[in-house]
Amino acid sequence: MKRMKAASIKDAARRIARARDLDPGDVRRAITDAIRVGNLNGGYGFLTFAGILPVNLPDGTKIVVLPDIHVPAHHKLILWAILQFLKDYQPHIVILIGDVADVFALSRWPAPPRAVKNMQAELDQTRRLVDEILEASGCHWCFYIMGNHEDRIRRYLTDPAPGVANIVNFTTREPILSFHGLMGYKPGDPVTFIYDLAEAGGFGGGIRVNDDITFHHGFIVRGKPGASPRADADRFGQSTVHGHTHRLGMTARETTSGTIRAIELGNLVEPTHSYMSYANLLNNWHHGLGAGLVVGGMCHLQPVPIKPVTIDGQRKYAFTYANTVYTQSDR
Repeated sequence: MKRMKAASIKDAARRIARARDLDPGDVRRAITDAIRVGNLNGGYGFLTFAGILPVNLPDGTKIVVLPDIHVPAHHKLILWAILQFLKDYQPHIVILIGDVADVFALSRWPAPPRAVKNMQAELDQTRRLVDEILEASGCHWCFYIMGNHEDRIRRYLTDPAPGVANIVNFTTREPILSFHGLMGYKPGDPVTFIYDLAEAGGFGGGIRVNDDITFHHGFIVRGKPGASPRADADRFGQSTVHGHTHRLGMTARETTSGTIRAIELGNLVEPTHSYMSYANLLNNWHHGLGAGLVVGGMCHLQPVPIKPVTIDGQRKYAFTYANTVYTQSDR
């Protein structure tokens, strides 16, 4: 069997340039421009989008998907390793697949006695981390899919104060207390916030890449890894990637319409954090992320587990990708 190496944009540009007697730099720029404007609606220039956003990506596009970070309950040591990975891999597209922010300050769940609630601090930390991800990855675009935790802001306001929740910004005509508004991003920033059709989070908004696979936060929960996205894929009859469950799993099966993949990507939380008081071994949680490449017009995504290992006598979290080992910082 002949082994094929996945083509990068640089490799693809070189082959196209050679075949058509063109300048490789010009071809490479044309491909990256196609990434920037490859959305069926004419461009990525949305600050927000409600529903499933169709996106076209050319071969060679590198994608990284980060699940359920739950700032400020994120695992800082693991995130340090992920930032190093992003600097090396330089994905063209980053997908934050929901619950990037925990929004613990507005939670209706009983808080541990000494847990500090500070919504502004949560927003500030989330903004700083997202900016770090954008800078480290150098990505062309980031899709921030709303999770059920980001939706806590809307639910918190809608119940006791719907009149305030419905006030819109005079210029943008968007709710003044929307999550993306509180995060401070504006049109022109390389980020699109994805809500569902009811402008809520965690229940249906997402992106569909090349009419091949849908990424959304997820709302179906099953007990075994891989079972939740499989139920999701069965419901829609299409390959699905989601977070939400904090589990890592993948299934694939052949149907009359082709191979349907169902992938869930784990989480990036610190399970001992006070905000994660509901975490326990019975939840079957796993640390992980997703990384992949568009080849043959299809998004080839693989779950990447992050595991505790012993290196030089020290216990660390580590993961491997493309023959490189990424480990946590001890800082």
